[in-house]
Parts: sequence; structure tokens; C-alpha cells
Amino acid sequence: MTIPIQGTFNEYEIEEIHLEDIADLDRLVAERFNLPLRPYSTDIRVVLEIVIDNLENSEEPYFSIFRSEEEAFPNTPFGVGFERKLWNYGKTAPLAICLGALFSLKGVEVVLADDE
Repeated sequence: MTIPIQGTFNEYEIEEIHLEDIADLDRLVAERFNLPLRPYSTDIRVVLEIVIDNLENSEEPYFSIFRSEEEAFPNTPFGVGFERKLWNYGKTAPLAICLGALFSLKGVEVVLADDE
């Protein structure tokens, strides 16, 4: 039996989780969205399942993605939003979608070891 990944809650009730690698991120996505373990952080087709589920089942569905070297943070050109005017950024589109979905839909902020 695998122990669930847990973090600490900040003053805004956002759970902060520090992960060592993207394999841990894939596991966290699977746990929090009750999905089978798959390569969510590296496979755009797989991670789009979360986007589609949100668009079909949310009371206020919203999703937006963009790529811009000028508007994003350094080395994170992909911006993703599951809420208007709230963006999460990633080095790749699947990674940005994972981070955005966890933050906006599950209240989890992920910090990857290579980003610290």
C-alpha cells in the first residue's frame, strides 16, 4: 500500500508539497484526481483528460493555455489557467497543465526539486 503524498498548509489554506521529480508529480495527480497512474506530466494527450473532465463537469468550466517566451517566467513558456486571470507556468504544456490543475482544482501548490 502506497502512502499518500501530503504537504503542509499555508495561511491561505493552500497545501504546499515539495516533490523530488516528475514521477512523484504523476503519482500526486493520480491520487488527487482519483485516476490511474500515467505520465500526466509528460504526455499532453493523457493530461488533457483532466482538462476535458473539468470542462464537462465543473459548474464554472474554464481552461486557457498559451505559449509565450516574453510573457512567462524564464524557462517556463507555457501558461495555463483553470480560472480567469490565475495562471500557473511550466517548462512544457503537460507540466503546466498538471501544476495548474492541482493548484486551481485541488488547492495544491507543487514545488519540484529542480525548480527550487
